[in-house]
Amino acid sequence: MLVKRIKTVLFDLGNVLVHIDPDAFWRNLGFTRPEEASPFAESYASWIRQYETGYIAGTDFLNGLCNIFNKRFTIGRLEAAFSGIIQEPVAGMNEIVRRISSTNQTALASNTSEIHYNASRMKCETLMLLHKSYLSYQLHSMKPAGDFYEAIIRDRGAAPAELLFIDDNAENVNAAKRAGMQGIHFKNTGLLKIALQSINLL
Repeated sequence: MLVKRIKTVLFDLGNVLVHIDPDAFWRNLGFTRPEEASPFAESYASWIRQYETGYIAGTDFLNGLCNIFNKRFTIGRLEAAFSGIIQEPVAGMNEIVRRISSTNQTALASNTSEIHYNASRMKCETLMLLHKSYLSYQLHSMKPAGDFYEAIIRDRGAAPAELLFIDDNAENVNAAKRAGMQGIHFKNTGLLKIALQSINLL
């Protein structure tokens, strides 16, 4: 149960504010079957993690992707394919964020990369409503690691229980709760509205 007055509401990005489709990367490169992608999948996943934690820059990331695929694709095509993971905004979330942002502080708290964040900003105007962003590639940490949440708590200068964390990944929500935050596991906008109304945030 949420018991303490909320000062800041933190929203995840992928599948909360904007839909994501990781498989779009492979489709955009012409891979239509899992067995076609499997020789590259492990190196690709490891390289993404380094990029999303900010330990490599965007240019280095794209050059590295080019090498992973044995220079089969141009840098431009790889960047377009990677950006294509970001899909359309989640319906109904703009209204929710707009209303909450008019009365409370709001922020983005996401495991993401610079390329995906920029692509999201182009497609999802809801991001413009948020007062601040906490991004894994800037914090050098990814949810559900405890230091991700601790960095947010320090920056907000508030008691952890005054922060509400909303994420579609239950593990990330549980980690936020372990850090002392309040949390809502996002499933759809209808259920989120009910949860927010129950604590007078809508």
